[in-house]
Amino acid sequence: MLDIGVTLRRYRDKYSYTQQYAADVIGISRVAYRKWENNEVDFSLSQLGKIAELYEISIQDIIMQSGFKKAKVVSQKQKVHQYF
Repeated sequence: MLDIGVTLRRYRDKYSYTQQYAADVIGISRVAYRKWENNEVDFSLSQLGKIAELYEISIQDIIMQSGFKKAKVVSQKQKVHQYF
């Protein structure tokens, strides 16, 4: 699971924005924005794009800074050898 809320809070603090200001720019209520920071709700990619614009970062940066880790790919050949 991604912890996007922590990333959003970090950037909001960096820019000294209030939750109300960030919510207004994105086009949502302050309560909805607070729920994002608390990881209580999901949001759309278009909203994530607005957040990225607000904080001058890419969507990819938000995701990577929120704990996304690529799964290690193990080939079938490697799996077979693990059992011998």
